[in-house]
Amino acid sequence: MDKKKYVIFFKITFYFWLLFIFIVSVYPGNLINLVLTGDPTTYPGGDKVSHFLTYFILGIVCYSSYKNDNSFRIIIIFLISFSLLMELIHIIIPNRFYENFDLLMNFLGLVIGVNILRINRLFKRF
Repeated sequence: MDKKKYVIFFKITFYFWLLFIFIVSVYPGNLINLVLTGDPTTYPGGDKVSHFLTYFILGIVCYSSYKNDNSFRIIIIFLISFSLLMELIHIIIPNRFYENFDLLMNFLGLVIGVNILRINRLFKRF
């Protein structure tokens, strides 16, 4: 895949992943558990792991999409704000709850996802 197609693919994936996070976050209850068990009011034990993995993937896709773009830092600030907003909105959505630890896992997933690829890119230079 040439470089331009690679970037386009990851940008499309990035925006679809943002949309996925938005839909899952604003659904009253647990959308994933609704699909798996038929009950949106129960929460699987891996709630924090799912927060981490969701934003870890977002970090990887973001870095792959915008690593050479001048707006990369602005996009990272947007993603941190987006994560905060998605947690704060749980205050007003039925069967959803704001948790600081969820926000921490979102942030860690995003930071680790981005930095794994940044470190990998740095080592490829040597």
